[in-house]
Amino acid sequence: MKTVKFALRYNSTPTLPLASMYAAAGDQRLAIELTNALLARDEIVETNVIADRLVLVHRSVVTALYALRVRFRSKALSDFAQRAFQFIRNEGSASAGDVRRYLGVDGMKRPDPGDLSLAELMRDMLIDRGPFTVPGKGIPYLSKEGYPYRIFETAHADLVKASKKLKPEQAIRILLDAAGQIPAKKFASMFKLCFTREEIASSME
Repeated sequence: MKTVKFALRYNSTPTLPLASMYAAAGDQRLAIELTNALLARDEIVETNVIADRLVLVHRSVVTALYALRVRFRSKALSDFAQRAFQFIRNEGSASAGDVRRYLGVDGMKRPDPGDLSLAELMRDMLIDRGPFTVPGKGIPYLSKEGYPYRIFETAHADLVKASKKLKPEQAIRILLDAAGQIPAKKFASMFKLCFTREEIASSME
């Protein structure tokens, strides 16, 4: 993660030029165990801001990603997202199942309002997912307690504080350098939630 900076949590795709934790580990269970260890050590953050996929981001570039994304947060969250956010804040952390039950949507067809609310909150970097206990047997990603969702500003207070010192042009340059050889158009598409077209055009120049 120190080298690639960005890695898909699951499998890679031909159209998305990012590393994959599954491919790097070569084994699903090992990939999940390594990801959990990195999350527990605050070496990485999981987000859906990049290309609308679950991507692991090394902490050295999270500050830049956060500084850019928060400028475009939704002015008004959906009702379900507001309720889910307040629930997670009050509880300290909550699984998707906890959120569904709280919202009264448990048992509905997936993706249900709980799923959509969590995705909405993650896109605005208001919450993120923390590590969970990998079961010793069976499917490794089906933990009994579920993935714990946390308030981002609480779980990563140091990164949030550091992000406030970055100017937009500095943050964009950090992401450009971290992305490496990704073509300009693909980069702009992947990070479209983080800056304007004018900003990325200026940075590319």
